[in-house]
Amino acid sequence: GCHLAWSPCGCCDSAERVVMRLFSGQRAWVLQRVTALILIAGLICGSALLLFSGPISYAQWKGFFVGGHGATLTLLCFAATCLHGWIGVRDVILDYVPQRIPRLALLSLIAVLLVASTIRLGLLIAAQVSR
Repeated sequence: GCHLAWSPCGCCDSAERVVMRLFSGQRAWVLQRVTALILIAGLICGSALLLFSGPISYAQWKGFFVGGHGATLTLLCFAATCLHGWIGVRDVILDYVPQRIPRLALLSLIAVLLVASTIRLGLLIAAQVSR
């Protein structure tokens, strides 16, 4: 038999099953609602900051984003946005891309891009904090 994670013949679909089990059914539904709540909280905090603090200079913005709370909130909201988007895009791809190999390739590409973007933002924030 085939020992690949996926194959053109479709006999090995373990990688796709892992992806499906990880974010499927009620777990995906709950996770998308939790990420939406995180995003709403970030939006409320950001709006309150803009509404009640008056004009903000570049130095103040930078101080907020490299400070402990601002950096954490920024990274948390970005990761929540990526996870929220992943669940939605995953559902669309599962519904509209019936062939297994293109579906797995798209899911993998999007997952790598989202994870890489989150890691990059974390590294950028860490570099600014350490200055």
